[in-house]
Amino acid sequence: MTPSSFDAILKSVEDLSEDTRSFTFEAVQGTPFSDASAGAHIDVHLPGGVMRQYSLWTWDPDGRWGSVAVKREEPGRGGSQAMHKLTAGQTVQLGGPRNNFPLKEDAPHSVLIAGGIGATPIFAMAQRLQSLGQSVEVYYLTRTQRMAAFKSRFEALNLGEALHCRYDDVDGIIDTVALIEGMPAGAHVYCCGPEPLLQAVLGAAEPRLDGECIHFERFSADPTALEGPSDSFEVELAQSGKTVTVPKDKSILEVLQDEGIDAEWGCSEGVCGACIVDVLEGEVDHRDSVLTPDEQAENSIMCICVSRAKGAKLKIDV
Repeated sequence: MTPSSFDAILKSVEDLSEDTRSFTFEAVQGTPFSDASAGAHIDVHLPGGVMRQYSLWTWDPDGRWGSVAVKREEPGRGGSQAMHKLTAGQTVQLGGPRNNFPLKEDAPHSVLIAGGIGATPIFAMAQRLQSLGQSVEVYYLTRTQRMAAFKSRFEALNLGEALHCRYDDVDGIIDTVALIEGMPAGAHVYCCGPEPLLQAVLGAAEPRLDGECIHFERFSADPTALEGPSDSFEVELAQSGKTVTVPKDKSILEVLQDEGIDAEWGCSEGVCGACIVDVLEGEVDHRDSVLTPDEQAENSIMCICVSRAKGAKLKIDV
């Protein structure tokens, strides 16, 4: 469990569509949601030792409560089904909030692209930019209008012609190249949704935009990111001066846990960013799905739950 965990009561459950529900949690003590910002997520500890990350779509400005929305996925990893079995009044342990999908609030223009349940962080971003009077355009993409759980909420933001609700069965698949090419100079693009949409947006954006203007969040780990050799290597821990060996069949995080060293973690799949640490020396074999290509190229931070050393040794700030 992460050091930032806290207990919360599930105050209410609301059906947003036939397969999507909103869950509002209120902290038993304190105001942990005061650390939330557009794009942030929380860890939810579920029965059976399952932990999943869900983006906050709204929260109490005073920090007492926060809401996530979850689509029920029958063939999924079990998190969504367990969430949909929760009932109001239950006490659940949460972690965070933390934000690895931050919003640049002073950008001259922002294009927000939400695919399905990817609407959760995108809605929070749209609401924030609208409240600041910033230039924003929103694309909410679902397979059918019936599956558009956040349609009424996006419409309530009064974005006018800046809101584009598109349904695959009516409008077809969006042309991401045309969308990116139509963005004004200096605009930032944000995308959260299923992997095919994410790949389409990244494929269109990366050749045409500065890397600092491209922001994305994945639902789950990119399977291609985990490929590659897994040789053993050494890690020097700067705070203690200790050096540990990471065998080919274990992660840095697992070795630290075996050594009794406290390290924050969350998903253990390189998606949530909870285990990110500073890299002081050595070259990283990045296998996460949360850092941007530019962040990975800088080689200054890494996710110790999945990423490894390219050489014989790393020095990290632990």
